Amino acid sequence: MKLIMLGSGGFIPTEEAQTACYMIPEHGILLDAGSGLFRFSEYLQTESLDVYITHSHADHTSGLFYLFGGFFKHLMGGAVPPIELERFQETMRAANQSLSAVRIHADESILPKLKDSYYPGMVWCALQAREELPGGGRLTHFLCHPAHPEIGFRLEWPGHSLAYITDTVAMPAAAYIEHIRGVDLLLHDCNGPDSSADIMAMVNHSHPTSVAQVAADADVKRLMLIHKNPLNWEITEDLPAARQIFPYLEIGYDGMEVEF
Repeated sequence: MKLIMLGSGGFIPTEEAQTACYMIPEHGILLDAGSGLFRFSEYLQTESLDVYITHSHADHTSGLFYLFGGFFKHLMGGAVPPIELERFQETMRAANQSLSAVRIHADESILPKLKDSYYPGMVWCALQAREELPGGGRLTHFLCHPAHPEIGFRLEWPGHSLAYITDTVAMPAAAYIEHIRGVDLLLHDCNGPDSSADIMAMVNHSHPTSVAQVAADADVKRLMLIHKNPLNWEITEDLPAARQIFPYLEIGYDGMEVEF
């Protein structure tokens, strides 16, 4: 099973990284809907999409504006002028109709805000304790920290499992560790270097060695560090120390394709 990082950054888009959006094309699943969502049409394989939102920050939701455009681009199929007006209009109608096959799943506390901010044509769904996924899978969610609204996801299919943690402070004995235990792939927030651990804690983000410790404690198989800082705060110098704690880690990047 393949996951594609459409956007691996956080806060604001940069030349290197659009904001948070991760796609499992074969099942039409998107995790968060940051600016990276505009790329979804390049990988679209399904007639419907399920978008799972962790929280309402714009770097996790602003890409919802690009759904219509993405469908329109996909349906145009690379056509170039001259194009018949009737075909253009029909493609616009079809792209609008495609929005009705997009289900946005979010905590019911943020649904009103999202519905007021984005397209009305989509289907808005209160996130259930257990979501059934295509291919015989399931998705469960959990609070990353009791004092913050951000939630994490665990997705499981026979022989495949993935956890997604964003906008949280990794720490020993974090409550969410039990929810991610043993997954094949962990995508985890890592927004700044170890030298800025105090700043990371203030802004509700994580740094490399703390994330590595969470991965080790949770006994996951692979770790991808995501939610790149747009200020170019490098974390590469911290990787040797982090790999001493958990060897199987990489830095995620836009366009990265990960089998799990």
